[in-house]
Amino acid sequence: MTGSRASSLARHAIARCVEYLLALFILSSLNFVAVRALPGDPLDVLFADATLAAPTGEDRDQLRRLYGLDGGLMDQFVRYLGHLAEGDLGVSVVHGLPVVDLILPVAPWTLLLVGTATALSVLLGTVGGIETGLRHGRRGSAGLLAVLTLADSIPPFVLAIVLLFVFALGLELFPASGAMTPFSQAEGLARLSDIALHAVLPLTALVLHETTKIAYLTRASTITVLSRPFMTMARAKGVSPLRLRSSYVAPSTLATVVARTAALFSGLVSGVLFVEIVFAYPGLGMLVAEGITSRDYAVVQGVLLILGVTILTVNLIADLVILRLAARG
Repeated sequence: MTGSRASSLARHAIARCVEYLLALFILSSLNFVAVRALPGDPLDVLFADATLAAPTGEDRDQLRRLYGLDGGLMDQFVRYLGHLAEGDLGVSVVHGLPVVDLILPVAPWTLLLVGTATALSVLLGTVGGIETGLRHGRRGSAGLLAVLTLADSIPPFVLAIVLLFVFALGLELFPASGAMTPFSQAEGLARLSDIALHAVLPLTALVLHETTKIAYLTRASTITVLSRPFMTMARAKGVSPLRLRSSYVAPSTLATVVARTAALFSGLVSGVLFVEIVFAYPGLGMLVAEGITSRDYAVVQGVLLILGVTILTVNLIADLVILRLAARG
């Protein structure tokens, strides 16, 4: 790599990092404003139950200070940013616990769904895209494209509802809710099998929708690669179909897959929140739903902020990887 090219790469990388920090500030600000736009006061919602005596006077003011609800919006915003800088996501109004303590137990379930769905979507989408690209113009390719288009047009939460009614409530082939059988004492492989069985329908809803996006782009990239001279030469030399796929087509689609994976991950993070609610899956989606219902600002802010930062970070890493691949190419 020449000096000028390396310098240009460094400038682009620095620019992306600056954009990342700016996006992080905007995300934090929008997160603060959006949550407070919800109607209702958190303390009023908390004490709406007739069995709880609503605090008044100094007691109410003390609770508002405890949960960061005192003062004007600007004062709250400044304190909010200060706490974020210290890694403090606040205290839940409903549970009376630090938000981090509520997030940590449920985050692994969401990570399980998103991580597995990302890997499956990339694998199936890449392989499917390459295969459909290699069969471009042959019989059946139009029908396959129609199926992909249909799957792409249905939102994950709609797929989740359909899968729930058909395969869980109707055919009773899979559990309808939860991440594992309640009060189960299973251990080892039996426990893993139980967790896997509960994850089948949520994963299917996520993977069916997102795989199509990878497949579309990989297919288009494959068709483009097939028209290049080196592919014609490889075929003329009698290169085996397996080597043609692994050594010629797959590397040429790598940048496309990396770029789409970042966007796919963002879509999965958004979609998993709704899918978890449909299946009552005990992840971050259920925690956000509970926080919105109870106007628990700190919980909603904390979860959305962590998810937003994760999405921004994944996109930054993908951009830097693509810059590196472009520099090598």
